Amino acid sequence: MIRSFKLHTLSAVAFAILLPVAAFATTTTAAKSTAASHSKTHLAAASKKAPKMPAVDINSASKDDLMKLGLTDELAQKIIDGRPYKSKAELSTKKILTKAEYRKVRGHVIAKQETKMGSAPSAPEGSKAEEAKETKTEETKENTGK
Repeated sequence: MIRSFKLHTLSAVAFAILLPVAAFATTTTAAKSTAASHSKTHLAAASKKAPKMPAVDINSASKDDLMKLGLTDELAQKIIDGRPYKSKAELSTKKILTKAEYRKVRGHVIAKQETKMGSAPSAPEGSKAEEAKETKTEETKENTGK
């Protein structure tokens, strides 16, 4: 009988200790799942509200296009005056935008490079470069005796 009493007492103590622990674990798990579902719903709603805008080319964008990114009139003009850019990071390295301003717009801008097809255009007829080329050719012919 004493042995049975000890077993019941030990069981009651164990139950008394484990019951609050189990209740706490259930409460925090429910709170986490509620928070997780709330954040998923919030993210889904945010992505539906703001359609993704195409990236703006800083080498060809108008002042209005740059201002749509949240830049001021002065900053948009500074970007236009600093053209051409090899990369969008030059906005920060050339000190046109502060690092904080650059962080805000870096995901919305690109810096396209002009593609050069074929060779470089020749100098127009009558230009100084064309005249110098002709003079050098004539001098070479005279010196070689041809």
